Amino acid sequence: MGHVNLIPAERLARRSRTTRVRVWLVVCGGYAIVLVAGSFLLRVLHATEDRSVTAQLAAVTAQVEQENQTMLELRRDLAEARITLETTLAIHAQPDWSKLFLGLAGQMGQEIVLSRCQLGTVMGDNMAVTGGWGEAASTRPLADLLTECRRKLVLNGFAKRQESVSRFVLGLEGSGAFDLVRVINSSRQSFLNGEAVAFNIECYF
Repeated sequence: MGHVNLIPAERLARRSRTTRVRVWLVVCGGYAIVLVAGSFLLRVLHATEDRSVTAQLAAVTAQVEQENQTMLELRRDLAEARITLETTLAIHAQPDWSKLFLGLAGQMGQEIVLSRCQLGTVMGDNMAVTGGWGEAASTRPLADLLTECRRKLVLNGFAKRQESVSRFVLGLEGSGAFDLVRVINSSRQSFLNGEAVAFNIECYF
């Protein structure tokens, strides 16, 4: 005897549709779960990557700032070393002043007594070197500035007679050591137990 299905066809069709709906609900639910899990995982990975990039950027920024600070310190050290080197070279290139004063003593003879001797540096207008010249030294080599300046030797003293002062001035001019020798003033004053001629002489070279 053959198999006979007594369940109505409409009921069988409804059962089949219900089964298919359940299967699709399970499949769609699983797919939705996979999508949600994947989206969450991507967000976690993206947040981790952002934190990593932010940390790397912060590290690079800090390193750049440190390198800039190091560069500034090296520039300051280099500027100080340059000034020190130029100063050393300028001082090393200076003449032997002891020879100048030795020659000066030879011109004094027995009738001249010096009470004051001052050696200084003046600018082109014979004005003393001031802070303005010091500002220029920060932008120009010291040796160049020194070549533009002149030396001034100020001599104060006493002589027995006015003729002695004149001979002393002539001797300074004839020595060839100075470009200009001039008497600023001379007058007779009391000196020890008598009188002498006080003088003030400036020598430029």
